[in-house]
Amino acid sequence: MLVHICCSVDSHFYLSELRKIYPDENLSAFFYNPNIHPKAEHDLRLEDVRRSCKMLDIPLIEDIVYDDNTWLKNSSGLESEPEKGVRCTMCFDMRLEKTALKAKSLGIAKFTTTLLSSPMKKQSELYALGDIVASRHGLEFIKIDVRKDGGTQRQSALAKKDNLYSQNFCGCMHALNIQRSKQARLPLELFTPLNKQILPASIEDRSLTFKKRDFLESKGKGYILRSKKMLVWRLINASVKLVAPNDVKVLNSYILLNSDSKRSVKSGTIVYIKPNFIAEFLEFTMPEKLSLYKEDESLCIGYSKRDDFIFLSLKMLNLLSAKNFQTIKDISLSYEEELRLRILLSGADSINAIIILDTIVPHSLLIDICSIRQIESVYEVIEEYR
Repeated sequence: MLVHICCSVDSHFYLSELRKIYPDENLSAFFYNPNIHPKAEHDLRLEDVRRSCKMLDIPLIEDIVYDDNTWLKNSSGLESEPEKGVRCTMCFDMRLEKTALKAKSLGIAKFTTTLLSSPMKKQSELYALGDIVASRHGLEFIKIDVRKDGGTQRQSALAKKDNLYSQNFCGCMHALNIQRSKQARLPLELFTPLNKQILPASIEDRSLTFKKRDFLESKGKGYILRSKKMLVWRLINASVKLVAPNDVKVLNSYILLNSDSKRSVKSGTIVYIKPNFIAEFLEFTMPEKLSLYKEDESLCIGYSKRDDFIFLSLKMLNLLSAKNFQTIKDISLSYEEELRLRILLSGADSINAIIILDTIVPHSLLIDICSIRQIESVYEVIEEYR
């Protein structure tokens, strides 16, 4: 029997129950889900399915083409359809058809789908669609109800016991946008920083977390997988302009994380000084750089007298972060590095805008920053001490 797999949480339980009902069947799993967006999320779910199938000792067949373009074409005009609506029907049919074709090519007479395990899906619709697809190809669609008699609760318990990745949205970008809109939140899963920085609550961050889980398991080390609430920050857009009487020039700039939004705010006069706390920081962490800080007059921090802006040049950033970025566009600090820099310059709980420019600019800046903060659930793996 070929089993279409949608995600590890559904498949782990469904395959376990299917094995009890059909103990003599040779089960093979098939992962085909071009509806999962973005690709990083698709790959994260696939990786978790690989782990699940390995735990269950069930062979996994993967569709090597991430055919999201075909899926998007098929869903054109259905973007606003609700969950369990026409778009979902199209999506089910597309995946069941692909599964049936794969089964036929492998000489397998029966197929089913772990979508039947999901409490978010209409079971009766999946039964009907499965039968229609099966009849087109001379196959049998296997229909079982694993949700009844507390099945959904047992599925959830099994997912937690085996430390599976439990995603917080169905899969497609259209459903995600609708879901987040109802929650008055932005779909951060669809955001990617231009500098590829890995931020908390991003898919890339989740991927690293579950890779840590896999690594600890491979080494036989104990751990706990848990989720926690975090107030996370994202920069939507920003601009820093130098305003002259007859000219406005957009400057290259980098906005440090947790900088609050500003709408067309003038910097006023910017006072540049050499703070003593910077000298103390260098003396403790990089004593060899202390003399450079003392002697180079351009190495200083700027403070706006009109607002709470803090400015530093690229040269100053390189000094404090022990980097050698040549241009603003080259800046590629990690989240942790930016957080340490903010703590140094303004404190851990600060939200004032910290702006990095090519060089020192003493006044007349017009600043626009659009950033957001929202509460997100973030996975973490805590390694056990032994």
